[in-house]
Amino acid sequence: MELHLGAKPFDQAAAHLPHFLRERLAAVPEGVRAQTREIRLRAGAPMTLTTAAGTLFFSERGGLAPLYQPPCLCLDAGALAQALQSLCGYSVHSYAEDIARGFLTLPGGHRAGICGTAVVQGGRVTAVRNVSSVNLRIAREVPGAATALCQRLFTAGQLPSVLIAGAPGSGKTTLLRDLALRLSSGLCGAVVRVAAVDERGEIAGVREGLPCCNVGAATDVLTGYPKEEGILLALRSLSPEMILCDELGGEADAAALEQGFHAGVSFAASLHAGSAEEALARPVARRLLAMEAFDWLVQLEGAAKPCAIRELVPLRRRERELPRC
Repeated sequence: MELHLGAKPFDQAAAHLPHFLRERLAAVPEGVRAQTREIRLRAGAPMTLTTAAGTLFFSERGGLAPLYQPPCLCLDAGALAQALQSLCGYSVHSYAEDIARGFLTLPGGHRAGICGTAVVQGGRVTAVRNVSSVNLRIAREVPGAATALCQRLFTAGQLPSVLIAGAPGSGKTTLLRDLALRLSSGLCGAVVRVAAVDERGEIAGVREGLPCCNVGAATDVLTGYPKEEGILLALRSLSPEMILCDELGGEADAAALEQGFHAGVSFAASLHAGSAEEALARPVARRLLAMEAFDWLVQLEGAAKPCAIRELVPLRRRERELPRC
């Protein structure tokens, strides 16, 4: 059975791997495919699937097991190098900069995290050699993921700025994607002009100028732009009412958001944090909190309940007396 680029996210992601791995993945039961979040490849270690129920190991005979029970299907360094070649369309040098940043973005918004030995020059990673592991994360659209958020915050013409915090796998990007769809398609009321600054290509999964994921009828997507440059370009050229961006990091991101805040634009952005307290302790969050750039912190439950809201924390002074949801 041969995998191909099709409608199902598991098949889309697996289609970028070499034939000998696609054969193994083609035998995975449909029910497991639907729950798989990651395909993990490690040199000298078993190939595994990360699912909603936990980790599954491939046996040498082709079965799957929830516990490590040798003999398992293990990959050597050559097999991992072949997988990287396939993920890069057999043109690794064309993706050298992305590999140095630690990830490859694939059509459909899927992302391959890359680990290996860093080559450092001038204090920055310029290349990665001897790749030791690949984590192929499977992106999925979840229609209605932002419905509860819109019902609670985006009502009666309100367009608040929201900071979405959650641990890895909690659904931050999925929530942002569906929020873009709902706002720019008028599903929360009036149609909102949205600009998605998609630095890693995971929100919209643009390929040859066309989004592979549905981000709505009035969303402009800036793919590959560093957040600082993308935000400033959107402000200058696209007249957005809402700007979305994923994974806020350093001071440059905060400075760009500050300019947008003073321009009267609303923002929806995500941040890695396992709790509201952890999120608000992050330096970038402290700066944004001080300037009152966001109205609400949306803390997600975690990987066990993707996109589920644990709590809403008001961030602006005029709303801090309101009870937490």
